[in-house]
Amino acid sequence: MTNCLSQSQIKRLVHQRDNKPKQPKYGNRKVVVDGEKVADSQHEYRRLNDLKVLQRAGEINDLQTQVRYNLIPAQKICGVKVRGTDYIADFVYWTKDDQFICEDAKGHKTADYIIKRKLMKLIHNIDVVEV
Repeated sequence: MTNCLSQSQIKRLVHQRDNKPKQPKYGNRKVVVDGEKVADSQHEYRRLNDLKVLQRAGEINDLQTQVRYNLIPAQKICGVKVRGTDYIADFVYWTKDDQFICEDAKGHKTADYIIKRKLMKLIHNIDVVEV
């Protein structure tokens, strides 16, 4: 008896997708400026504007958005490649006191987010600050 699924079963589970566009699960609306997506929610957009003001005032520097951190690398399971797992930080920056800050503009904490936040601490020794 084997614990492995067939390759077609794994592919079906991994690549299951609906072709119809999905509505945001938590009602957030992406913010688009000049035809480009700026933020995934109004809350995130407001925080981005606040951080830009702080950067212009010299309180923070090296502000970056949507920074990707690898948590679990891609791997093969029963001969089938399965994609890895990443955490994407909404904002990362340095304070004028040389403190590194990683922020997530959260309206709702999902189970996936909580696990990824814990993995960020375990793997990268980075505390995620929720705003």
